[in-house]
Amino acid sequence: MKRRIYTFVMLGTALLFMAINGSSCQDDYLKDGGTTSPYYDGTVMQYLESRPDLFADLVSVIKNTQWESVLSDPNEEITFFAPTDFSIERSVDYLNRYLYENQGMDKITSLNQVKSEVWEDMISMYVIKGKYRLNDIAQIDTTALSTYPGQTNQTYDKKYKMTMGVCYGDANGIKYAGYRQVMYAYPEGGESVYAYVSSCNIEPDNGIVHVLRLDHYLGFMRSMLYSKAYEAGIMYPDDRKKMKNILKTKN
Repeated sequence: MKRRIYTFVMLGTALLFMAINGSSCQDDYLKDGGTTSPYYDGTVMQYLESRPDLFADLVSVIKNTQWESVLSDPNEEITFFAPTDFSIERSVDYLNRYLYENQGMDKITSLNQVKSEVWEDMISMYVIKGKYRLNDIAQIDTTALSTYPGQTNQTYDKKYKMTMGVCYGDANGIKYAGYRQVMYAYPEGGESVYAYVSSCNIEPDNGIVHVLRLDHYLGFMRSMLYSKAYEAGIMYPDDRKKMKNILKTKN
């Protein structure tokens, strides 16, 4: 679990600039101030692996779950709302603070200390069956949900019902005539927690990738990783040694 502070500061500045200025998601996506083709010759997993500046920790987490095979399957058609490593880092920082301050437990120093079933559950929130580009997603207006509610889709494993929609900005005094931005939401307690897409319509061979903004917490709420990881039990080095000894004894 590496800290890439300089990379994230520079990237965060760029993505926040895009968000503030209402960058739209067209058939091409913005990168480094220019425009590049949205197509990637490879699977969703290979695309994530090709961007260690954004997804090194995410890839490490996915490789400990069933999602590696799904995202690597060339015969699949999926949409992946990709949280960046910065989202994971923010959630881990919150987890560590609560482990130490609330439970008197040591902080984790490796992502492997969170059990794989926790990562599997949390990554599942971001995988949708089928390809959904911006133009395939219904309009959403959070101030007029009865008129523009977006659309509800089950996650790939049918565990969660998520909302996705395209927010239309205004331009020159004309409502909905401006930039468009994909939003992805998790319903919690009757309210939706929204995640905003910074780069959309990235198209590997087996799906669509929408990259979420850096201000997103993995699991949509900052307490999600903490609550799930703590409930499942944190793996400390001594625990792993005990587990290895148990397996050796059984064999």
